[in-house]
Amino acid sequence: MIGKKDGSPGIGVSLSNKAEVYGEANTFCRAKGLEVDALNVTTTPAMPRRLGSAELQFRCVSPGAAAQPLVRDSDNIIEIRNR
Repeated sequence: MIGKKDGSPGIGVSLSNKAEVYGEANTFCRAKGLEVDALNVTTTPAMPRRLGSAELQFRCVSPGAAAQPLVRDSDNIIEIRNR
């Protein structure tokens, strides 16, 4: 996980801050010969008297593994019966 607070107050989400978080994650994974698979991104917009922040939860995976579609079981199972 990498998190970063904005350096200056303002209103809204700093896209440069979010880009820096992704950049740090890419640098970390590339050093291991891997690539980033983003699991969760949380951004908190800046408001008066509060700095904004960006947080990226990620894992490093082998090249190409992050591009594969996620296969998930369904949350609900519906049974249809013919009479």
